[in-house]
Amino acid sequence: MAENITPSVTTSTTTPCTTSQIQSLWKKVSCPQTAAMFWIGYDFKVIPIGPGSKITTERWDQWLTDLDPNKVYNFWSTHPNHEVGFIVGDDVIVFDADTIEAVTRLYTIEARFGLEPKLIVLTSKGQHHYFKRAAGTIAKSDAHSTEQFPDRIDIKTGRALVVLPPSTKKTIVTITAQNKGELSEAPQAFIDAIYKHNGRTAPSEPKAAPAPTSKNTTVEIDAGQFKKLLLLLNNIDPDCGYEDWRNTLMAVFYETKGSDDGLALVDAWSCKGQKYKGTKDIETKWKSFRLDVERPVTIGTLIKMAKDAGANVAAIMNDDAFELCEGEVIDISAAAPEKATNTNEAATPIVEATPKTTGVKTPLSRYSMQDQVDELERQAMVQIPILGNIALLSQSTVIYAKPNTGKTLITLHLIIEAIKQGKIDPLKLFYINMDDDSSGLIVKARLAEEYGFQMIADGYQGFEAKAFRDAMEKMIETDTAKGVIVVLDTLKRFVDTMNKEKSRYFTKFTRKFSLKGGTVIALAHTNKNPDSNGKPVYSGTTDIVDDFDCAYTMSTILEQADTNQKVVEFSNIKRRGNVALTEAYSYAQESNISYYERLLSVQEVDPDQLESTKHEAETKTDAEVITVITACVINGITTKMELAAHAAERANISKRCAIKIIEKYTGNDFAVHLWSFDVRERGAKVFRILERPAEQPPTPAMATP
Repeated sequence: MAENITPSVTTSTTTPCTTSQIQSLWKKVSCPQTAAMFWIGYDFKVIPIGPGSKITTERWDQWLTDLDPNKVYNFWSTHPNHEVGFIVGDDVIVFDADTIEAVTRLYTIEARFGLEPKLIVLTSKGQHHYFKRAAGTIAKSDAHSTEQFPDRIDIKTGRALVVLPPSTKKTIVTITAQNKGELSEAPQAFIDAIYKHNGRTAPSEPKAAPAPTSKNTTVEIDAGQFKKLLLLLNNIDPDCGYEDWRNTLMAVFYETKGSDDGLALVDAWSCKGQKYKGTKDIETKWKSFRLDVERPVTIGTLIKMAKDAGANVAAIMNDDAFELCEGEVIDISAAAPEKATNTNEAATPIVEATPKTTGVKTPLSRYSMQDQVDELERQAMVQIPILGNIALLSQSTVIYAKPNTGKTLITLHLIIEAIKQGKIDPLKLFYINMDDDSSGLIVKARLAEEYGFQMIADGYQGFEAKAFRDAMEKMIETDTAKGVIVVLDTLKRFVDTMNKEKSRYFTKFTRKFSLKGGTVIALAHTNKNPDSNGKPVYSGTTDIVDDFDCAYTMSTILEQADTNQKVVEFSNIKRRGNVALTEAYSYAQESNISYYERLLSVQEVDPDQLESTKHEAETKTDAEVITVITACVINGITTKMELAAHAAERANISKRCAIKIIEKYTGNDFAVHLWSFDVRERGAKVFRILERPAEQPPTPAMATP
């Protein structure tokens, strides 16, 4: 019989559970029945789904009439293989992103509104983000063709069905809400933004009046404006290519209100080209356009195309009603298809920046970002965490650690997890391995092959560090950096971090790369000796840390010989964006296991567990340093400063830490002290080991192995 794991948060009279408790509760889900009990306890209107399908086996209304936990439990007791779905309802909204592009845009819009979903489900294609609808919001379900519109986001609310984990190919990525009522709230502006991104009219806005068709012969067009259109068209090649040709038609359609005169104008222009197929073809295309689109293609597109063709557009547009200034077309190639698939899915092009008057110009005016924000947003990537909570997409991050700390191992683990969760496109991830022997390279190349990311190595296929710089600069120049993730292992093979000028040059082009939507993750080394507080110190000048977005040092917290586990901690020393200040991981350190086994052993350390681990590490560190200090004294190193210097070097700690331990165990009380000192000439303190009475047991520190 399945365990009833209905969350205790389903009624106001029960005690709320914490985030860790709800996560622990979810971990107990082992079969469809326990999943169904979990989700009805979550206050979702669960409904049975046929195994491996998206079809309910029960009539919705009949099933929902008397739905309660007993009904759910009894059904799945007799149908244990049925999967679990739920009827979303009007108080919940689910955003379904089925591609990397759609997932990225969804995170971007969420970030714009400061929203963070508390329930995220990984699907076979992308992610589901769950939200509670704010009171009074207007929304309806909406779906799109992934093939035609890979960046659009499906919307499910009201009488919509969503399949829940752990049904086929559905797994939890994030669950921090205790129940449906604790989900992050989606306000109307956020919902509207999703619809607008999808090329739809926002549900809160009134519907626009129908656009006039080509049969409308009563539209009056300004003669001066019509003349400008004619002159601009005379400077544009009608065989310019399909997208430019279509956008030309769209611009004339908008400027002439879809009139017959506008149709005649583009027909006369098109017939001059060799690709012209006749008036019927032009008229069919013309009728597919609409005027009630949010961001239409306008005369600005024609101005840009004519200008590129060498026309004197200033002379053409020389009219009091239109003052020309510098403008740039923004992504006209991203226009939606010319023909709608239904009444809500009209051609919705992304529009050019319409020329504006700029007022008084100064020497700085040419550098203004006015009218460039859309382009910047198009190039940028949302800052999705892609290495646990350490590195963000579209940022530069550097991780410093000593050799053999596990930085490569944990980086690969986190990359693979991000690929599994659909956060990154593996085909755009390039791991550049410049710090491995042939056997290590083979292992890592096999991992890259298995998970679909790209492995590059020094000397293979003609690759060298210079090729990396050339490739980066090429991606910056050609706007192809967006979504590309580059991992540098290790940083010193790409730049001399001790040279300020070279470091500045390196960070300059990595900054340009990230502004174009690229991501850089660099693995680097720390100095041999820690700082005065025992913390690792990054190697090189300050330029890398100063100019990268984020920087971490990684150090060993504890090595447990009895369990063959090593615990390491990432500590943030430079932060830009919502990244973790600290994050810890453990992994197996047996010498006789394969790299694959070691990789599979990596797991995140719970923050509460980390504190106890640190305490244990401090105790163990004391014992190790005590052994070193004792050996130094026995070998004749007996003055305080000399003793601290030798102990620090041998125990690999700072002199300050060595002095603290020397002073901590200095005295004449056998119960707590280990050594004392005699004052000699000129006040010199000469240390000696306490001779403990035979009946006196050793101190706890000495007893520690």
